[in-house]
Amino acid sequence: MLRVGFVREFFEVPVDLPGIHELTRSDAGEWQGIAAFAVTYLADSPVVAEFTETEQCLLGCGGNLVGCSSLFTDGSWVWRCDLGHYVGRHGVTLPLEFVERMRLFDWKPPVDVVDGSLARLAVQTAWQVA
Repeated sequence: MLRVGFVREFFEVPVDLPGIHELTRSDAGEWQGIAAFAVTYLADSPVVAEFTETEQCLLGCGGNLVGCSSLFTDGSWVWRCDLGHYVGRHGVTLPLEFVERMRLFDWKPPVDVVDGSLARLAVQTAWQVA
């Protein structure tokens, strides 16, 4: 399983991930069109771990992100709930392989493929630090 949208600020220990300000961002019209579909795909995918905390947006827009570290998966990728905010509000781009997977499923997550074993794998992958 692959992680997407995770940054070192999400971890209390040092991890080999980019910082939030190092993520690639785009305001190009082409990406904005993709981002709208991607945000829906991210939100409509199965939740594998749900948390009720709130945090302020790490990019400084003042957004209060509820349940931000809740985890979602489509069976191949895992991401936090707040990824939709960063993609939709701040133009954070997603890896081409992930975008192609979303297109393959016509922007509708394959919710029926996520079972208990995939959910456990998603949680393990999400918080893996080594």
